[in-house]
Amino acid sequence: MAIVPFSFFSGALYARKVCQVYVPAGYREAEDKRYPVVYLLHGVNGDETSWTVKGAAESTLDVLIASGELTESIVVMPNDGGYGHGTFYANWYDGTGRFEDYILYDLIPAIDREFRTIADRTKRSVAGLSMGGYGAFVLALRNPEIFGAAASIAGALMSAAMLTPQELRSDILRIMGPVHGPYAKQLDVHVLAAQRIREELRPALHFNCGREDFLFPANQAFQELLNQLGYEHEYMEFEGSHQWSYFGEHLPDALRYLERSLHR
Repeated sequence: MAIVPFSFFSGALYARKVCQVYVPAGYREAEDKRYPVVYLLHGVNGDETSWTVKGAAESTLDVLIASGELTESIVVMPNDGGYGHGTFYANWYDGTGRFEDYILYDLIPAIDREFRTIADRTKRSVAGLSMGGYGAFVLALRNPEIFGAAASIAGALMSAAMLTPQELRSDILRIMGPVHGPYAKQLDVHVLAAQRIREELRPALHFNCGREDFLFPANQAFQELLNQLGYEHEYMEFEGSHQWSYFGEHLPDALRYLERSLHR
């Protein structure tokens, strides 16, 4: 078990980027073995080291793999693109940056080339906290041919219809454009879930949130929507607020679900 820094070039952002990659024990010795991949996304003001430095991700992965609760896996912890306070892993309406393209067409192919991954949606999942929870769901719902499952921990599961006037004066409008416009709908988790339920190929979804979290109402609203749609999912509520003690404690809940969903 080791964390390996991995650098690659992003054509979408025209920049050199670095991610942290967890490789399981025996990776270097088992030269013919290939592994499932989990992409683990950070939140606002974070970077590729956030999950290991603040969220104890390495020790969590060690314990889950040793106990058999998680298959030996490669876990990739990327930077969101490094623009402003956070990119939300989306291609911005105002043209600032193509941060979804950076993940899909630069990061994932680079990981599949460099590491012995199982390069298939049935063995590739994405998870994240807060902004990264939103990013995980939007990436998976928009690209179910790439991700078979997604998990959100205290995610910013936004719908344009739920945004407050204060939020509309932030970078959100730079990301999604006019709230009632077609571009905003492409980045709205409520709209995306409703579109995906009509199609056979859709990602498995897990999300959890603390009851004292300011994002708790948004998570409840998304759960209600999925129930109305009949979209199969797992939703969990716990005591806790929007802080690293919660994120780290409930990372195992997300990883266990991804394990179950990709082995059904």
